[in-house]
Amino acid sequence: MSKNETELGLPIEYQQLPEFFDAHNVNEKTEATNELLATLLKEQQVKMVLDMTCGTGSQVFFLHERGYEIIGSDFSPALLEIARAKAKQLNRDIIFIDGDIRSVKVGVFDAVITIFNAIGHLTKTDFEKALKNIRANLKDNGIYIFDIFNQQAITDEIIDSFSMQVESTINGVKVHNVQYSEIDRKNNFLISHEQYEIIKEKAEPETHTNSFSLQIYTAEELQKILNSNGFEIVSLYDMDGNIFQAEKSLNILIVAKQTKVIT
Repeated sequence: MSKNETELGLPIEYQQLPEFFDAHNVNEKTEATNELLATLLKEQQVKMVLDMTCGTGSQVFFLHERGYEIIGSDFSPALLEIARAKAKQLNRDIIFIDGDIRSVKVGVFDAVITIFNAIGHLTKTDFEKALKNIRANLKDNGIYIFDIFNQQAITDEIIDSFSMQVESTINGVKVHNVQYSEIDRKNNFLISHEQYEIIKEKAEPETHTNSFSLQIYTAEELQKILNSNGFEIVSLYDMDGNIFQAEKSLNILIVAKQTKVIT
């Protein structure tokens, strides 16, 4: 299955249905990931953080509460609107900026983060553009922390396990979400197909369908891309905080440091 060189598509909740984003994406695993992220940032003596794919602000609020100076940016105005509303409700003085990871210039930070497979929504060419721009937002020897699915560990059985049917009620609205995935091993795309049926009181059901892809990588491939764009890997983890295992870890969580020389 071929994909457009610059567009991989996006989950429907990013733009068309942002009101359902948190209900289906923020859970107990999010809290565990945020705890791990805070631990890794502390190990690197980070104080100022830029979350360049902040969405509705899960990592931003978590780190802000733990004393980090943090700014969030994202390309989705709809998700940022929710993040700003949360900050106002919580009386938090947090800045959220509309911006594309490939081009936004926010300042100079100790660390940049992009969590929950965010870079997978970029083609390989755009990921390299993003890395160059991330460097521009980092201090010398600054840290970049991100995660992505590990291509080596995604078996056909894992793909089958990604299938889901979820029924939920969100603000009085019934939502039936069905999703299944497939993999293009030639191009390393994880392709997901989703359908939302939304049932509101005294209204006809709405059906929304969508397909999107994630670019996935091996750890070896990521190391080459990072090295050629001025980063070196400090450490590799799975999302549970254990040391990364190439054939077993479903995710790659990378702590990388900006180097002075681009090879």
